[in-house]
Amino acid sequence: MAFNSWQFIAFFPLVFLVHYALPQRLRWMWLLTTSVYFYGIFQPLLLLQILLATAAGYFLALKIEAEPDGTHKKKILAWAVYLLIGNLFVFKYTSFVNESVRDLLSWFGVSYGVPEVHLLLPIGISFYTFQLVSYVVDVYRGTVPAERHFGIFALYVCFFPKLVAGPIERAKSLLPQLHARAGFSTEQVVAGLQLAAWGMFKKVVISDRVAPFVNQVYGDPTDVTGVAITLATLLFAIQVYTDFSGYTDIALGCSQMLGYRLSPNFRRPYFATSIQDFWKRWHISLTSWLTDYIYTPLTRTRKIKLKWYYMMLLSLFLTFLASGLWHGAQWHFVAWGALHGAYLVISTMTQKWRRKGMKKVGLNRVPRFHHGLRVFNTFVLVCVAYILFQAQSLSDAFYMFTHIGTGWGMAVSELRAFVDGRWAELSFAGFGTAVAMGVDLLQERGGSVREMLKSRPTWTRWTLSTGLALSIALMGAFYDEGQEFIYFQF
Repeated sequence: MAFNSWQFIAFFPLVFLVHYALPQRLRWMWLLTTSVYFYGIFQPLLLLQILLATAAGYFLALKIEAEPDGTHKKKILAWAVYLLIGNLFVFKYTSFVNESVRDLLSWFGVSYGVPEVHLLLPIGISFYTFQLVSYVVDVYRGTVPAERHFGIFALYVCFFPKLVAGPIERAKSLLPQLHARAGFSTEQVVAGLQLAAWGMFKKVVISDRVAPFVNQVYGDPTDVTGVAITLATLLFAIQVYTDFSGYTDIALGCSQMLGYRLSPNFRRPYFATSIQDFWKRWHISLTSWLTDYIYTPLTRTRKIKLKWYYMMLLSLFLTFLASGLWHGAQWHFVAWGALHGAYLVISTMTQKWRRKGMKKVGLNRVPRFHHGLRVFNTFVLVCVAYILFQAQSLSDAFYMFTHIGTGWGMAVSELRAFVDGRWAELSFAGFGTAVAMGVDLLQERGGSVREMLKSRPTWTRWTLSTGLALSIALMGAFYDEGQEFIYFQF
């Protein structure tokens, strides 16, 4: 049940009304029931899988907390992590490993008798697996107590707004909220509704409008020139941001209407001044998870004998390699993660030289220009990596990299062929992008749209809200109803 479907538009008001009609002590039951239904509509056969993973995390965490012996406690944690990651591996990476081994052996002329394996990938498995892993690790570290109430814990894992595409919630943030008995707040409901509507605007007016332009190029890049590749990549940068941040806004808005606050996942990433800064702004819950549970433990390991500086660089690269693999069981995702890892390693290694170069050419004397240049350079690097992210294979990505310089002598005719008469769709998307980036720019400069609206007259707020609703209704791309969010596949 996608957020941008008529089914969800009918589903959520019912959830909302019954939630507040019930006594507070019964609300968790209703939310758990609706969350299970929400997920079951996607994949009924795999509903048992998420429930078993939830039960495993629940009971193993209790066992970890109850174990007095430190050595045994660590062994239980290891088994818990192996079980949860193993479950993810079986469903997401079995086919990938199998095909990779087949391709490798075929290079050496060795036959490989294991048949192809195609397992149905549970939606959201990467998100709820990481959430469960962080929970058992935090219980082991003693930063959170093990949850005794199985129903509340199951709701923590399965809460439908964040179930299929995050944010990856930490136990210390969400579990106390699920135990609390917050009352109805009109201000909170209105704010949540506005945020959800803003997310829907980004999804249907921008992301879904540009999706056909991106798909026509990335679906068969050998049929186009570098002009179309460049335009499609720039549009994909808009698409993936408005799609994923749109989903997050809807998730946060719906949760807020129900009385819960999820973690923010975006902070104006296209205004980042470096790749490091970009990852502090993009998919924040994943970056935070990778930092706490992969990068930091790697830098502290004693199994690899390296100086701390080189260990830090290696840990950075391996962390982003893991990020690429988390995004998808295909080599182009691994390459995308490796490229971002290389960006960070090179940036760290050359930091002193770049600072000296900046002073030498006098960029420090023109801070605004220097800031804008850094934002532009970061965006270009991110877009280069997007080619690996969105390509269907490494061979497609290689073709696009090697042909991106073609066709520029006929740029005008290539642009017309790329648009193919769909100027209205592109205009709607352009309008939406200008609005979205304008809001981001305002907030990047220290303003708050919500605070600004609070100080405006009621008629102004209603006019803007009505305009937002009309924009969704009149300019939204509903020709492909319920088009999935990009991060559903992860």
